[in-house]
Amino acid sequence: MRLRKVIVILITAVSIIGCGASNAGSAARIAGTSVTESELANALSDLTQQVTATQLEISEAELTIEVLNRLVVRELVRKLGAEAGITVTESEIAAERSRVIAEFGSEQALVEAGLQQAIAPSLLDSVFEISLYVTRIGQKLEPNGDQSAQQSAFESFLFAYVDSALIEVSPKYGQWNPASASVVAASNPLVLTPQE
Repeated sequence: MRLRKVIVILITAVSIIGCGASNAGSAARIAGTSVTESELANALSDLTQQVTATQLEISEAELTIEVLNRLVVRELVRKLGAEAGITVTESEIAAERSRVIAEFGSEQALVEAGLQQAIAPSLLDSVFEISLYVTRIGQKLEPNGDQSAQQSAFESFLFAYVDSALIEVSPKYGQWNPASASVVAASNPLVLTPQE
């Protein structure tokens, strides 16, 4: 199994929990579902009101890609859930958030941990949602396997889907890399980065 960047995102989600677009206004499209530019802008604003790219030791363009990638991964994992017949409810996300807050000791401690990983407070629930989907899909695919086997089964399922799904990113923000299942910087030097 090839190691790919999306696994880092998923591992980050688990660790926090305790263990070109074709339509105007779309920052990305994942198998017909859009991540809008306004959704991206709102998440970036929520994040940068509390922590800057400089504080995170990355560029503004890299920060934009980090946030967009989280939004794309959230939609991608939702698609995988639908394919696998798995659902995650708002009440389950809320319960997981409450459990994690208890581990951290306070809501603020959880928010601070998220900020250090470039996770906007408004996207924290998506971290729990992603983690719940990843765990449940792995358990369904490999019900008798250990955590490693379930993770491997999830990865195989993920990349089989990625290989067949139409996923596009607006060139103004970056590009989709199916080999890493993630948003990456645009390789075309003529493509402007957001701050340009």
